[in-house]
Amino acid sequence: MTFLYEFIKETIFFFNEVSIYLLLGFFLAGILHILFPESIIRRHLGMDTFGSVIKATLFGIPIPICSCGVVPVATSLRNSGASKGATISFLISTPQVGADSFLITYSLLGWVFGIFRIAAALITSIAAGIMVNILAGRDGNKADTPLPMSQPEPILRQRLKSILKYIEYELMGSIANSLIIGIIAAGLISVLIPDGFLEMQLGSSFLSMVLMLAIGIPMYVCASASTPIAASLIMKGISPGAALVFLLAGPATNAVTISTVFKILGKGSAIIYISAITLVSLCLGWLLNIITARYGFQNIILLHQHDMLPAWLKTGGSMTLTLMLGYYYFDIKILSRIKRKKNMEDRSMSLAVRGMTCMHCAGNVKKAAESVLGVINVYVDLERNTVTFKTAKEEAVDQVKEAIRQAGYEV
Repeated sequence: MTFLYEFIKETIFFFNEVSIYLLLGFFLAGILHILFPESIIRRHLGMDTFGSVIKATLFGIPIPICSCGVVPVATSLRNSGASKGATISFLISTPQVGADSFLITYSLLGWVFGIFRIAAALITSIAAGIMVNILAGRDGNKADTPLPMSQPEPILRQRLKSILKYIEYELMGSIANSLIIGIIAAGLISVLIPDGFLEMQLGSSFLSMVLMLAIGIPMYVCASASTPIAASLIMKGISPGAALVFLLAGPATNAVTISTVFKILGKGSAIIYISAITLVSLCLGWLLNIITARYGFQNIILLHQHDMLPAWLKTGGSMTLTLMLGYYYFDIKILSRIKRKKNMEDRSMSLAVRGMTCMHCAGNVKKAAESVLGVINVYVDLERNTVTFKTAKEEAVDQVKEAIRQAGYEV
């Protein structure tokens, strides 16, 4: 009974700490979505230059796409003409840190760690992109021929109207499962592992960094969900540098991402990609340990920060996030079944789509299908990995398939 009480208390603590910052991060990400549509990103990433690598990194860092959702986006950018180096930089920087995960890092780990995390994401992605440009050879990739579009890129007013839907589904929906798992894992670590246990067992800071690297590279964990886990590990004695390695390697790599890099960029680029993340993460983790020891940041988790915000604001943030999560799950578990049944009765065309893993993916597939002339009533079923739509043109079906492939998914 004591264990259950402590577990619930710690889980609620982490949830309450991150909720208001996560909501603020969603809002900032929504503003970025309005100001920087994907067409702008594509236009700047096509050259084999260091400039394209830096642009890809700067575009990627503020965008809150998880490590599964970034795979089809990177594939689409590559198909649209982005260079290998730019694609790698975008693939690394985007999931490592976004507006939402930075604010969660600030709330749990303090401003020092938050700023260092952004700097580390910049360095890692730029280093990997430049290494790919230098070592992987010149890039002959050309953009695919665009398909006939039913409508142009959404104007500013249209993107502004869709901001709430974008936040609820493409942002919050993309990390909902991982966020809940991450907070629960943080609560379990806080209860099950005694204070100082990891410090006594691991001893060497370098050993702890290697361990976090080995765990983070194959594991799927998004930037927002990994932050509570890292905070709880630091509480139990792991070095700040080891936690940073986990936060850099975990979101930037997983089995799916690595296999995709092999497929779209080749063996050489994939080896450089993994090597760059490994070497740069270890070096930056070692540097952070030195900085925290030399300048008195050993207690890098500034738990007193929770007193900076009034309790009513944090409680309101937790309630709002709970309502958003509740509505999201109600929609995908109940309302989506009603929509699916209606589509079956309407005899809509249905295609199986591989590679969809989150609501951001579903949004990309929906946009791709809607971009084809004559296609209406598009509905994406993430649970069954299908897209249904209506069209009176036979040739539109093949165009929808090609549009979805260009978006980075298999039909």
